[in-house]
Amino acid sequence: MRTVCRVSGVFDEALGSFRELRNPAHRSNARGSHSMARMKLTRARHLVLSLSAASILANAAFAQWTNDPAVNLQVGVAANDQAVPKVAATADGKTWFGWFDNRSGTYAVYVQCVDAQGNALFAPNGLLVSSNPQSTSLVDWDLVTDAQGNALLAFTDTRAGSDLDVYAYKITQAGAFAWGANGVVVSSNNDFEASPQCAALTDGSLAVVWGRSPSGADGTVRIQRLDANGVAQYAANGLAISGAAGEDPGFPQVVAAESGKYIVTWLRDIGTFASPRHMRAQKFDAAGNAQWGAAPVSVLDNASLSIAYWPDVHADGAGGIVFGWHVSVGSDFNAYVQKLDANGVEAFAHNGLRIANAASVLELYPSVAPLGAGGDLMVAFERRNTTQSQWGVNVQRVSAAGALVFGTDGVVLEPIDGKNESFVRALPFGDGAMVFCFDEPTGSVIQDRVVAWRLDGAGNSLWGGVATPLSTDLHAKDDLEVVIDSTGIARAGWHDERNDSGDIYTQNIDVDGTLGNGSPCEWSNYCVTSPNSVGPGALISASGSTSVALNSLVLKAAGCPLNKSCLFFYGPNATAGVPFKNGVLCISGGFYRLPVTNTGASGNPSAVLDITNPPAIGGQITAGSIWRFQLWYRDPIAPPAGANLSDALSVTFCQ
Repeated sequence: MRTVCRVSGVFDEALGSFRELRNPAHRSNARGSHSMARMKLTRARHLVLSLSAASILANAAFAQWTNDPAVNLQVGVAANDQAVPKVAATADGKTWFGWFDNRSGTYAVYVQCVDAQGNALFAPNGLLVSSNPQSTSLVDWDLVTDAQGNALLAFTDTRAGSDLDVYAYKITQAGAFAWGANGVVVSSNNDFEASPQCAALTDGSLAVVWGRSPSGADGTVRIQRLDANGVAQYAANGLAISGAAGEDPGFPQVVAAESGKYIVTWLRDIGTFASPRHMRAQKFDAAGNAQWGAAPVSVLDNASLSIAYWPDVHADGAGGIVFGWHVSVGSDFNAYVQKLDANGVEAFAHNGLRIANAASVLELYPSVAPLGAGGDLMVAFERRNTTQSQWGVNVQRVSAAGALVFGTDGVVLEPIDGKNESFVRALPFGDGAMVFCFDEPTGSVIQDRVVAWRLDGAGNSLWGGVATPLSTDLHAKDDLEVVIDSTGIARAGWHDERNDSGDIYTQNIDVDGTLGNGSPCEWSNYCVTSPNSVGPGALISASGSTSVALNSLVLKAAGCPLNKSCLFFYGPNATAGVPFKNGVLCISGGFYRLPVTNTGASGNPSAVLDITNPPAIGGQITAGSIWRFQLWYRDPIAPPAGANLSDALSVTFCQ
């Protein structure tokens, strides 16, 4: 029987701390009837209060990504509860998962890393990171990756006493503890410190932020920066962000900016239930100097955010930050967005731009996906009727100038009806987005699926008119976390009760909406290479995505003579191989050449394939088309032709 009570951050703010309420509400079947102060029960950043746990499940063998939404991939399936999952992607197609794990009867921190095919790098059910003692309630934590694909973790434990302190770890893909077996101390004192958040910065360092709640004194937000070796760059216990006398700022978050800088956002005061939970933001340089003036930027000050509500924040990729939140200015809750540029200047009207305007509809939990250099935003959000007995999901596109591109209410993904949708998440994808959520097709009990959509820049659904299921197993689910990498493949991870009080499951979904490793939107080598003056021959490969919308495919080759002229070319048809120069021509039907380049000092040339700028009209690459690629290169000392070809690559492109 499940005896773990799961709440989402409803804290005892009357005491000015992050401590969990001692009578937390259970995640109810009637989630829509909760008051707004308790709506966060269906959101992320959950806390877990362990009263007892009993059920044993044998470790399951780890496998590759599955194409069966009823099965999914097991990441952490062990006795008792696995909870509060985090997910982060690497640049080389791997995915890190982390969670708190109660298999031993007390909570410990575990991680798992899987490659692009879903193969685990560590033992089934994860690598133990820390078994240091936790308090009776878990607070939030964070996991990100650095440029080398390492996992960076920030979480709390009570190893130094009865109060929570903050620690950080770096774990390599080989499972090494780069910052020591017990990580590094970020902050340790006699005060209550909870829910650290972190960001990997452009200079290789890690920024960590958290709230500090001393007994009998005003709280502060704290900041520490760790260099690549885990060495603290600021004074012990970090830099302080203080509020006015009597105020307790809290709920900090951090995003990376340019040149090792970072932006911290927090709530002005969480000291009591009546506190003004206004949003503040400040940018800091690597030395910890404020960049936006002595006073922080006030993002929201005309209304107070709900108790225990974390706004959605993301770096904009240009030194700024984007926000999404819901707030009640009048009688209804409405969703808003805001952007601050690299100088802290608001892009939209002060207190934010409302993204939908339907009367008598609650607009909640906006999830913001920044679309890159153009400055537009895709925003997915929940909609509910005023009694919170019906639910729906919409998406809005906001232009850089603040126009509501999809009309006053956005595009409907799920109408407001008796099917409960929650944990709505948006990820940027080219000029569109992927959107994920839980839904309950039965409506009356907690039997969640995981579903997804992909939308283009005009709001059209590219995977059909209905949601694509990632998980069809109908058991209670919680804490949906999603991530996408440069290949355009997304991964979702969540807490799942199909076996016991909770395990960690995950599923991937490709650019065309297929699950597992069987998508046709891939590339494969064919034909043969031929020996050259430096070895057995040149081999062609690629990186990036076959999605036309992402336009990120990079052609590569290895094994070429050094510093010689070369070029990649492509055509529509494959051949069995026709002798050409010193090699074999594997393409027919016309040739389209990319610009001449050089094999370089390593003999490993590369070229970006710009789909928007084909070499000729006939070489325009479109979704659904298949093209073949080869490399031609000079090899003057290899007779008789002094030139050669690589093997070939067949690429299927998708939307």
